[in-house]
Amino acid sequence: MMKHIFRRAVTLIAFFSSALGAQSSSAVRLKLAPNTQLTFEGTSTLHGFTCTTSTMQAYIDVDPSYQTASLATIARPIVAVQIVIPVKSLACGGELDNNMRNTLNAKKYPYIVYKLSNYDMVGGTASASAFTATTQGTLTIAGAEHPVALTVKADRAADGVVSATGAQTIKMTDFGVKPPTFFLGTLRVGNELKVKFTVNATSAAVASAMSELSTKLASATPKQ
Repeated sequence: MMKHIFRRAVTLIAFFSSALGAQSSSAVRLKLAPNTQLTFEGTSTLHGFTCTTSTMQAYIDVDPSYQTASLATIARPIVAVQIVIPVKSLACGGELDNNMRNTLNAKKYPYIVYKLSNYDMVGGTASASAFTATTQGTLTIAGAEHPVALTVKADRAADGVVSATGAQTIKMTDFGVKPPTFFLGTLRVGNELKVKFTVNATSAAVASAMSELSTKLASATPKQ
């Protein structure tokens, strides 16, 4: 049993460390900063609910001049983005925590993963410290991958912290997830979830980010 858990942890660490290590030589890697948060807002026949997490790991590669030059002068400020969210970190409130984990099959698929595929700058939105982009990426939930389009607003503060915000509605069934029902079907959860995120990041060493990720993945590996 312990050997199985160890092998699984090593596999997860190798997978995500490989992704983190794929940094472009012409890019600067950012590290997540405080106040980074993602929420899922849903509905049910009884009341609405919100699940929130600030526990995630990411690699965000940007143009080397991203933090100093006018963003209006950089043709492709974003180089690559990938975000990994432990399902068990989602806090929905009370019994909803377990219901969400069961619905998303957290034991078998412990992570939600987003990866940027491509994007276009929205004309006329770029300024010295901000821009808006329409992005295309893939979102993996409960082991199923589905394309997702997001409009992202990015800003760079005077202290060098860069931030990105956005929101998009997704359907559980697009990921093969059946909206749950409770109390003999009298309470039904809606199929749609509104995803909102705020990502803050600063420059950081790749080695530090990889070490932290490896430690957290090892400790988060679900026991069988």
